[in-house]
Amino acid sequence: MRHVLFHLAIATVCFFIALSSCTVCANAPDATNPNDLRCDLLIVGGGESGCAAAVQAARMGVGSILLVNDIDWLGGQFSAEALVAIDENTHVSGVRHEQPIPRHGLFKEVIDRIEALNLKKYGVARPGNTRTITTTRPSDAARVFEDLLQPYVESGRLRIVRGAHPVAATMDDAGRALKAVRFKSDKTGKTFNVHAKLTVDASDWGDVIKLAGAEHAFGPDLKSKYNEPEAPASHDDYPVTDMNPITYCMVIVETDRYEPIAKPAHYDPRNYASHKWPKDPLWLYGTRRVIDRYHFKQIDHPDVLLLCFPAFDYPLDNLPQRVVDALEADERGASKKNIVQMSRKQRQIVFDDAKQYSLGFLYYLQTAVHDRMPDKTHSFRRFRLSEEFGTPDRLPFKPYVRESLRLEAMYMMRQQDSLGWRGSSNAFANVMYHDAVAVWQFEYDFHPTKREFLDDGDPAGPWRCVHRPLRDWGAPYTGAATFPMRSLIPVRVDGLLAGQHNLGFSSIVSSAVRLHDQSMAVGQAVGATAAVALNQGVQPRAIPYDVKLLDAVWRGLVKRHGDGGEPGMLWPFRDVDSSHPAYEAIQLLAVRGGLPLGPRDIRFKPNAPATDGWRRRVVELSSAFKRFDDAVHPPAGDMTRGEFAKQWWAVIDDLPDRILPFTDALSSKHDRDGDGIPDRDDALPLNQHASTWAGVPLPANRDGEPDALIGVVKPVLQINFTGKGSPRVAGYINDYGLPFDVKRSRGWSRDLSANHRRRGAIDGAQRDTFLFTRGHDRFEAALPNGRYRVTVCVGDSGHDQPGQRVVAESVVVFKDESTATGEFAEGTADVEVKDGRLTIEIGHRDLGGRKVNTCINWLRVVRAQPSDD
Repeated sequence: MRHVLFHLAIATVCFFIALSSCTVCANAPDATNPNDLRCDLLIVGGGESGCAAAVQAARMGVGSILLVNDIDWLGGQFSAEALVAIDENTHVSGVRHEQPIPRHGLFKEVIDRIEALNLKKYGVARPGNTRTITTTRPSDAARVFEDLLQPYVESGRLRIVRGAHPVAATMDDAGRALKAVRFKSDKTGKTFNVHAKLTVDASDWGDVIKLAGAEHAFGPDLKSKYNEPEAPASHDDYPVTDMNPITYCMVIVETDRYEPIAKPAHYDPRNYASHKWPKDPLWLYGTRRVIDRYHFKQIDHPDVLLLCFPAFDYPLDNLPQRVVDALEADERGASKKNIVQMSRKQRQIVFDDAKQYSLGFLYYLQTAVHDRMPDKTHSFRRFRLSEEFGTPDRLPFKPYVRESLRLEAMYMMRQQDSLGWRGSSNAFANVMYHDAVAVWQFEYDFHPTKREFLDDGDPAGPWRCVHRPLRDWGAPYTGAATFPMRSLIPVRVDGLLAGQHNLGFSSIVSSAVRLHDQSMAVGQAVGATAAVALNQGVQPRAIPYDVKLLDAVWRGLVKRHGDGGEPGMLWPFRDVDSSHPAYEAIQLLAVRGGLPLGPRDIRFKPNAPATDGWRRRVVELSSAFKRFDDAVHPPAGDMTRGEFAKQWWAVIDDLPDRILPFTDALSSKHDRDGDGIPDRDDALPLNQHASTWAGVPLPANRDGEPDALIGVVKPVLQINFTGKGSPRVAGYINDYGLPFDVKRSRGWSRDLSANHRRRGAIDGAQRDTFLFTRGHDRFEAALPNGRYRVTVCVGDSGHDQPGQRVVAESVVVFKDESTATGEFAEGTADVEVKDGRLTIEIGHRDLGGRKVNTCINWLRVVRAQPSDD
C-alpha cells in the first residue's frame, strides 16, 4: 500500500506542476511571446541520463535548468522501465559481486541511496540474493531520483515539467543552431515553447535530434561503414528495422494463492514453448530476484521477482500481422519503418502488442510450466503483478529500451576502439580517447533481434525471437574503456548535445553502452560539458580541442561537490575508488597521460612503493602537458604511488598548461595530426597511431611466435596443431587431432579432430590455430630414444584461457598457466625418450567439475646438445 500511495502522491504533485507550467505556456504558442519558458539548459527526458545531466550541471553552476519529461516518474531504467535488478557487469573480473570498474559518480550516489532505503525497509541493503548486486522496487527508485533532484528544485536552479513531449524545433536562419523546442502537454493537449541556450536530448527515441534536423542513423551499420569486426557485410538478413529488441519487464509479488493472471490477448503457448529458455524455471526464479524472504529471515515481505528474459523480448525487425495491419491503417508504409522513424501513436501500437507478449509469458509460466513442475512451492502461479505503477495492466510505464537512434557526432565510436588490447577484457581498450569524460566496460550484448514465425513463416501465426549471426551474445567483452566528449556533440548542429541512448557510436557499440551505470556516467559527462559551454559562452564543439575548457570539464567531473556529490571517473582503474585520498590526482594525471601505464595496467596499485624510476617517469610524462623547469622539485622521501601522485599533482596543478598536440594555429581543422584520417573518423586525432598502445610488444616467450633456431641446431619435429583446411606453415606438419596411426608416426589417444579452432584474429598460422581439451589427453610422436629439448606453445588468440597444463615425458612444462586473449605461453623442457615415442600430455585429469581448456598451438622438438648435460 505504501508503494501505491507514493505513486499517487507523485502523480498528484506532478500533475499540478505540469498543469501550471503548461497553462502559462499555452497562452503563448509562438516563439515571440514573452510567456514562453526560457532557460540556460533544457534537458528533454527524465531517464537516468537526463537526471544525471541536470544534477551535474546544477552542481557546476548552471543557474537555470528546465527538465521536461514525458511521464511523471523520473529514473528511466531504474523505475519507469522496471529494470530493477541492476546489472553492473560483474562477469568480467571473474569474481562474484566485483565490478570491473568501481562504483562512482551519480550512479554510486543513487545506488547508495537505494541500499540505504532497502536497509531501512527490509533490514538488508541488498535483499535480492541474486546474480546482480543491488535490487530495488521501481517506486523506491522513483523516490530516490525525486530526492536526488529535489535540492536543486528548491534552490531554484532546476524546474521540472512532466507529461509533455517535443513536437517541433526552432532553428536559426542558417539551420545550424537549435534555438527553441515546442512541447505538447499530454494532459491538456496545449503546446508551449522552451527557449534555451543549450539543449540535451535524453529522450527515449532521439526526438529533438530528429526535429532539429541533426544527422543521425539507426539499424545495423554495415562493415563498409566503420570496418568493425562483428559488422554484417550487407542488409540481406540485416534490415534497417533490425534493432536491439524492446522488452516490457514485469515485477511480480508472491501471494499465498495459486491464481494465474487473466489470459492475455493473442496468447499462444507456442510462442514460448519453442524457446530453449528457461530449461529450469527455478533458475528464472532466482536470477533477478528483488526480495528474497526465504534466505533473509529478517525480511517481513513476500518474495518479489523481476521478469526480464530473452524468451519474451520483442524484436522490431518484422512485426506480427495484426501490428502491421494497425500501422498501415494509420499510415501507409508505417510497418516498414524503423521504430525510431515512427510517430508516437505508431510506437504505441507496437508497445501495446509487446505488452501482451510479456503478459503471455507470465501466463505461460503460470499454466504450462506450472503444470510440469513436480514441486510447486515456488510456482509462478503464486505471484501477481505489482500494483506500484498504478497502470491498468500493472505493467511499467515504458518498455526497456536498449537501442535508439544514433547521433552523427564529431566522432563515432567503433567496436575496434573499445576492444581490449589484444582482445583481452583484462586490459585497457585499444583506444583511450584524449577527450575522455566517462568510463565503462561491458560485452557487446544484442538480445534476439529477429522474429521467426513458426507456421511456415505466416506472420499471423505464433513466433519466437532468435539471434542473428554476429548480433548475439557471442561477441567478446570490451576492454576497460573511456567515452569521448566528441561523441556527445552533433557533427553539424550547434546548441544541442546527446544523452541517454542517442549517442555518437555504432550500433555494435550501442549494445555495450546501455546499462544503468553507463547511462548515468554519460549523463553526468553531458551535464559537465553543458556547464562548461554555458559558463564560458562557447559551443560544446570548441571544448574537445581546447585544453583549458577540457580541463574545466575534467575537474568538474572528479571534484567532490559540497552537497555530498560523488566524483565521476575519467580513467578506469579497477583498484582506485572515489574514497581514496589521491583519487582526484590519480584521475587527472591518468587522463592527461601523466602516468607510466601499459595496456594491462588496469590496476594502479596505489599502495605499492613509488620507486625512483617510476617517479622520474611520472615527472617526464607530466612535462608533456605542464610547463615547468628544473626549479620544480617532485616530492621526496619514502611514499606509495598514491601518495606521490597526490603530492606531485599539488606541485604542478597551478602551473601553466601546454596546448594539446596538433592544436596550434597551423594545424588543419579537419586532420589535426596529419595522419591522413579526417578528425571525424580519427579515434586519436591528436596522435598519429591507430591505438593508444601502438608499439607495445609482447615478451618473446608470450608472443606465440617460434624463436629462430641458432647455429646448426635443426628441428627434429615441428607440429602445428590445427583443423583440416588450415594453410601449411613452412617447416611444420599440420596435426588435425586424429588418433595415433603407425603410418603417420604420430597421433592422439582419442579423436580430437572436432576440438580445433582457427580464430582468424591475428597473423601467424601457428598461434592463430590450436587443438584443445577440457579433460586430459595424450599426443605421441615416434622418435628414436634419446634426449630432446621440447618447446610447447599454449594460448588462444580469441579468448582468455586460465589454468592450462602440459607435461612432456613426465616433466611439467605448464602446471596452471593462464593466458590472456591474444597472448601465449611458450615453455621448454629437456626430456628423455625411452620407449620410441615422445609423449605430450595436455589438460587435467580431475578438476572437481571445473571446466578448463588447455589449448596447444604448436610443438617444436630439437636434439638436446651435449653442453646441455
